[in-house]
Amino acid sequence: MHKKLYLLIISFLCVTLTLSTTVYAWFSLTRTNMIEGIEIGISLDDNITLSLDGINYHKSISNDDLFRVIGTNPNLSSITSQDGITFYKGPLKTTARATPNADYISFNLYFRLTSENPNESAHLKYIYLANRMDPLYDEAENYKGTFITSIGKYWTNPIDYHDGLRVIPAGMNRLYYAKNAVRISSIGQNSAQSFIYDVSEDRYRGFGKTFGAYDYYKNRLGIELEIPEAPTNEIFSLTKFSKLQNDVALDKKSLLSELQLVSYENGIYTYQGMTTINIWLEGWDADAFDPILDDKLKISLSIKAARYDETYTE
Repeated sequence: MHKKLYLLIISFLCVTLTLSTTVYAWFSLTRTNMIEGIEIGISLDDNITLSLDGINYHKSISNDDLFRVIGTNPNLSSITSQDGITFYKGPLKTTARATPNADYISFNLYFRLTSENPNESAHLKYIYLANRMDPLYDEAENYKGTFITSIGKYWTNPIDYHDGLRVIPAGMNRLYYAKNAVRISSIGQNSAQSFIYDVSEDRYRGFGKTFGAYDYYKNRLGIELEIPEAPTNEIFSLTKFSKLQNDVALDKKSLLSELQLVSYENGIYTYQGMTTINIWLEGWDADAFDPILDDKLKISLSIKAARYDETYTE
């Protein structure tokens, strides 16, 4: 009896050790100060202002403004989320919960629209993440739009792995980019206004692929992890706008908020709304390799107000 119990305990410890090793290797580096800068601004000349506290509104939000909210040295860890709301430090939901502004960036973003024209206010009360760009890291300051760019880090892989197109042999020195594994989620005031944006816009190399980082870790550890279901609210492009009328949205993919009328004073209509923005490195991304946690990121978010008409056609 005692011998069986002893063997059972030993077996349990081995399983626990194996799982711990797997989780550790999946996130083999600790969190690091990756963020070189974050800028948030308005696209075009909309009558909209932004706030981090719902009290003080501005046309743009600078690094200094945001760092006072999220901390002066924002960190990113390789974590995971299936909904953009709840985050875990390991590959499974049984692992520890990640901490906002310690393992990932999280902040509330408030919007205010003012106008003397009630028709204009009603038309522009939909707020979108918009204007996607893909600049090089050294040229990012010259661009105003939505993007995440990074320098890239060279890394020599110690074992073979399949990258989705071919086998990468051990000993190959290649450039890996953190920007390819970044996600942005917007959690609005109702579920219809929530989404996860894969910033790389590469659906083929998205969440939970069996090649890339997963194949590397599987070969490295000799263990296969159960891949969770991909997020159902993930998007791979931002809302598109009419080429004929730039204030008309053609879809609601990246809708951040639908503003509500809060006051009418001295001939001025005021609409307000908010969302929670989360930014993280998705550990289940095919490009979530070790070296990306030493990369440096620059982040820019572009906000645009536009009307939406589902009957509108080009």
